[in-house]
Amino acid sequence: MSATKLDNQIGKALVDFSANGAFPEEEAISAAYVTSTLLPTVLGALGEARTELETEIRHISSDSASDVDDWIRNAKAIHDNIEKSRKLASSIVRQAEADEDRLEGLQHQENYVGFLSKEVYYNTQLLSCLKAIQEANDMLSRLEVQASEHNIVDALHTLADTFTSIAKIPLEKSTRAVRLLDNRASGLREHFREQLLNVWHNLVHVEQENGVFSFTVQEKLPNEPTTLSDAVVAFQSFKELDAISKKLWDNLDAVIFRRRTDIGAGSPPKLEIAENTLSLGSGTTDRTIKTLFTDLEAVIKFLNQRLPQEIVDPLSRRMMPILCSRILEDWLDTAVPASLDAMVDYQKALAQVGDFATVLDSMNWPGGDSLHDWVSNAPKIWLNKRRETALDWTRNQLSLGIGEPQFAERKETRMIARDDGHHIATTGNTVHDDWDAAWDGDEPEPEPAQNGHTKNRSSFEEELRMSQVSSPGPADEEDNEDDAADAWGWGDDDATADDTAEQVASAEQNQPQALERRISPETREMTISEKYWTSSLPQPVFNTVVQIYNDGAQLTKPESQHIPVTPSAPGLFALPTLILAMYRAISPYYYTNYPGGNMYLYNDAIWLAEKLKDFITSWNAREDLSPRAYGMVRLDSEFKVLESFGKRAYTNELIAQRTIINDLLNGAQNFFQQPPSTLSSAILPVLSHIRTQAHLFTTILPYSASSSATGSLVNTLASKLITDIFDLSDISVDDAERIATIISSVESLDDLFLPKQSPTSPSPSTSKSPSDPGEQEIPLTPQFAPLWLKLKFLSEVLQSNLKDVRYLWFESDLSLYFTADEVVELIGLSFEMNAQVRGVVREIRERRDPRGVGVSAAG
Repeated sequence: MSATKLDNQIGKALVDFSANGAFPEEEAISAAYVTSTLLPTVLGALGEARTELETEIRHISSDSASDVDDWIRNAKAIHDNIEKSRKLASSIVRQAEADEDRLEGLQHQENYVGFLSKEVYYNTQLLSCLKAIQEANDMLSRLEVQASEHNIVDALHTLADTFTSIAKIPLEKSTRAVRLLDNRASGLREHFREQLLNVWHNLVHVEQENGVFSFTVQEKLPNEPTTLSDAVVAFQSFKELDAISKKLWDNLDAVIFRRRTDIGAGSPPKLEIAENTLSLGSGTTDRTIKTLFTDLEAVIKFLNQRLPQEIVDPLSRRMMPILCSRILEDWLDTAVPASLDAMVDYQKALAQVGDFATVLDSMNWPGGDSLHDWVSNAPKIWLNKRRETALDWTRNQLSLGIGEPQFAERKETRMIARDDGHHIATTGNTVHDDWDAAWDGDEPEPEPAQNGHTKNRSSFEEELRMSQVSSPGPADEEDNEDDAADAWGWGDDDATADDTAEQVASAEQNQPQALERRISPETREMTISEKYWTSSLPQPVFNTVVQIYNDGAQLTKPESQHIPVTPSAPGLFALPTLILAMYRAISPYYYTNYPGGNMYLYNDAIWLAEKLKDFITSWNAREDLSPRAYGMVRLDSEFKVLESFGKRAYTNELIAQRTIINDLLNGAQNFFQQPPSTLSSAILPVLSHIRTQAHLFTTILPYSASSSATGSLVNTLASKLITDIFDLSDISVDDAERIATIISSVESLDDLFLPKQSPTSPSPSTSKSPSDPGEQEIPLTPQFAPLWLKLKFLSEVLQSNLKDVRYLWFESDLSLYFTADEVVELIGLSFEMNAQVRGVVREIRERRDPRGVGVSAAG
């Protein structure tokens, strides 16, 4: 392609691109490089395009000339219309601005009209307030005039209207005019109230002249228009009727009722009524309930007649609860008798109280209900009074303390073997083998015999044959109640004898030839008695119980059905149990303040239980009782409780004394490990303490119980010494001598257990025959202290050589109190182990029952 043709195509392509946005399709054109030399060609192409366009425009213009003229005309018409619209709008704007001015003027006029309306309303309100203020002020002025004229009724209405008028004033309460009116009205109200009180005090007043108190009520005063009823109405409007009634009651109580109902003021003043005056003090009257109710009825009728009902109602509501309470507590409670002796007066009092309550009901006065309740609850009230009196009297008797000891004697008749009477007459009783079983935990238990036999001594044959009477023993440590031997032992003889018989029978079966029992088939009746001392405490308790039961029996009789307290009979029969419970609860405090108090408590409890048993027996044998009365006495459980109560005291005393002895014996330490120089003197306080307690026991307890108690203390001493000896690592000759000296001093306590002489039946052990003029009494220590003989044999062993020990084991009674192992242990402590000692030990172990009695060693 030539360059000229290419330039023309490029120019055309630029024109097409500029006019139509067309892009050349040929690659040669679109990729051609345009230089400055090409511009003339391009400009020429553009000129030609321009010429063609102008020619086209001219041709078109010539063809549409008429349409252009129409468009021009329309455009001019539109321009004219726009000008007209602009002018119209300007006119509207001007008119609108003129309307705003007119509206502003109209609003100004409306505001002015509103201002004038408010001015008119304010003036109207101001006029109304001024009229109300003037009206209230006029009322206050009128009220002042009425008050000065003492015209209470009219002034009362005016005062109410005045406060109503002030309340209706259309102003704030803080406004000065309203405050002035209110202050003035309040001042007049207070002035009127004081004036009313003065009038009231003149109408109803209290006077005192020459010791005579008078209460006067007047319906109207001279030269005074206000009546008593008007005053009451005025107080109602002031809402002070309750305050006035309270003040009136205080005055009446001070001058009339309190002086008339004062039961402790000697002779009460006499009440007199004369027309409108009630006076008290011109004379005296009696102190009977009938006269009291007569005076009170007269006073109430006087008040009902003289005072308006509006003041009577609040006065009665305030007066009667206080007055009835005072009557019940001061007059009627004291009128309740503590026994059946004053029942006639009590019945009269019940009737008089019922009549007075009926009078109160008929006059519509309160207080009748409480008086009716007192009458209807007469059995309960009397029973409570009887209970309080009995308990208080018993408590006061107990607070007096043990007092003067009282002598007592106990007797029992039983059937015994003929040859047993000597021993019982000597000792009063004997102690069964296990009387101190409860203390076994404190003592070393003997080892059982290896041959399976139990040991005993033939010298006990007599004791196995005799009837036994047990003594009080310490209570079991687990329940601390009734496991001790019976305190007196009466009634336990059969059981003890049976146990003994079983032991003997067993021994006879094992060793038929060992023991021979001489049992007498003949029996005889024997009366056993023991003397002891009680305190003065149980007697009043017993007397109270008996008196209560007798009163209960009286109430159950048919001829007593008219007595108003008859329904309280079941409760009365339950009262002795409460008295006995109180005795058990508080009496220990009074017993412990005296030496031997626990032993007195023991005697008293057992004495009281026995007296109650005798009373029940005699009660059931009485023929003057009603059928109901026989089954109302229920004291069977109390007997055991009292006995257990006494035994616990006995046990507690022994526990305390045993503790003291253990403390004196060096406590938990070994008594024999003290310095040798002090050992002999260390036992003296123990012996002195045991003797002191033994003497105290003998002045309180019967022989059997005191010997048992003393035996318990001696047994504690023996147990401690035996245990401490066995706890030693070895015993030298000097040690053995010191121990023997100590045991010898302990053996001096034998004189505490000398048998009690009987004036009628001398004991075989204590009787003196002409052939034995120098025979001495044999102490009964082993019977009361089971470890006594063991301690004595222990002293013999410690002072013996090996040959003597062998003799004691095989020929004497050592095997009855020590086991073979114990004897072997003592030999090991006292002797050097050589061939000879080993031989003796071997012999002892081979013959563990040398006596062949078949009973274990006493522990």
